[in-house]
Amino acid sequence: MGKLLIAIVVFLTQKVRTLLVITFVLLLGSWLQHEWQALETAQSEVQRQQQVQKLLQARHEDLIKAQQKTEQASKKLLTQLDVAKTQVSNIKNQLQQLRDTRQAIWDENWLARKNPVSAVSQQLREYDIQIAALSSQLRIGQQALAVWQDKVLQAPEIAQNKQLQQQIAESKQVLLQLNQSIEQSTQFVKTSLVNRLHQAVMQVLPAAITILLGVIFVPIFLKLFQYFVVAPLVSRLPPIRVFAQTQTPPPPITVSSSIQQTGHVSSHSLTLKLSPQRELLLHPDYLQSFSQHAQKTTQWFLNARIPFSSWAAGLVTLVRLQSNQDEMVQLAAMHNALEELVIISLPAGATLVCKPRCLAGVIKQREHAVKITRHWRLLNLHSWLTLQLRYLVFHGECQLIIKGHHGVILEQAGAARLIQQNATLGFSTDVAYSNYRCETFISYYLGKDSLFNDQFNGESGMYFYEQAPHDSRKAALVGKAVGGVWDAILKVFGI
Repeated sequence: MGKLLIAIVVFLTQKVRTLLVITFVLLLGSWLQHEWQALETAQSEVQRQQQVQKLLQARHEDLIKAQQKTEQASKKLLTQLDVAKTQVSNIKNQLQQLRDTRQAIWDENWLARKNPVSAVSQQLREYDIQIAALSSQLRIGQQALAVWQDKVLQAPEIAQNKQLQQQIAESKQVLLQLNQSIEQSTQFVKTSLVNRLHQAVMQVLPAAITILLGVIFVPIFLKLFQYFVVAPLVSRLPPIRVFAQTQTPPPPITVSSSIQQTGHVSSHSLTLKLSPQRELLLHPDYLQSFSQHAQKTTQWFLNARIPFSSWAAGLVTLVRLQSNQDEMVQLAAMHNALEELVIISLPAGATLVCKPRCLAGVIKQREHAVKITRHWRLLNLHSWLTLQLRYLVFHGECQLIIKGHHGVILEQAGAARLIQQNATLGFSTDVAYSNYRCETFISYYLGKDSLFNDQFNGESGMYFYEQAPHDSRKAALVGKAVGGVWDAILKVFGI
């Protein structure tokens, strides 16, 4: 009952979480749709207002040109009117001065003015004549001014000029309001989140497309270059021999854990007879059973001279197993049912190139360490093109416990044979080792085959490889990338 309730709660929780996600997505979509519609409306309004602005601006400029023309036509009439006003004003000033002067003479000469024959009386009469003439002239000027005023008031140019000035003022006000409206709409468009997002996307979109095209086509061009240029060059290079050929062939390397010496020589479990003179260095994951009286200690590194290689290959914290009597030890892959084991014996004088990653353990004399030599091929173009710059060589007398995914295949050297590069585990030093381009480009491009296959040939010697190398293509993208870099580093150091 409890499990049923828990299952119901978990089911309902999942559905509620799904409902919340759907609701959030719908709300987000609705908001984005509303913002986008508002943005489109604002952009359309800005475009419409800008078009109206262009029309009004053109109309405003036409009004200014027309007003300038009417102003030039009316300026003539206004100038003539100003001349008449000036003349009338001058006459008035002269007339007032004469009147003031006569009045002053009249007031100052109260006695002489009564004598009709006096000079004062004569002067007063002259002033009266001048005043009468100016008064008559003033009346005529005022009549002319009135005529000009009526003419100006009735002139169509003047009325049109006033009307155009009023229209220009109204047009200017409308343009001012329209500019403010355009500025507000433009500010809304600029500050819109959707518009800013759209502009940001458009700014980086060309670079993103360029990067995308690079991601698509650069690997294609790189693989084309590697397959059709680099690989044929590598295939034509002379093979690598770790040791120079000698007239005396080295002692043969044999398989001590199997009756057959070629083909599928491994098995899921091995029974090992360990003599008192020898000791077993074994990875803990492959020690299945041993007797109680056997002595078990820890060996930190397979070889203290190559600690990095031992650590990278997982050959650290090894079990050292010794016994004062013949010890029967059972070996098997405790954590990987697909791995099989085989024991390869190296007699004294024998040498074997072996990748430490395929080693599960070593059987050796107690008083002797495992002899491993490092051989760099830094001046060999073949090594640089394949990125395998170092080879680790195991020297006899010892026995190597080799592990292989789905089994280990051993073949004797002869005519040239090709093996998938990631499957190769090791080969004797009297074998000619080289790389040969895989047969089809499509299989290489799709990642189904490596660029190179390992090629072995020679009159003597042997080589061995995994039956089915472990497939790591299902790993995550980041893990696959990191793993690829790590595998390249291990390949450089021959691990």
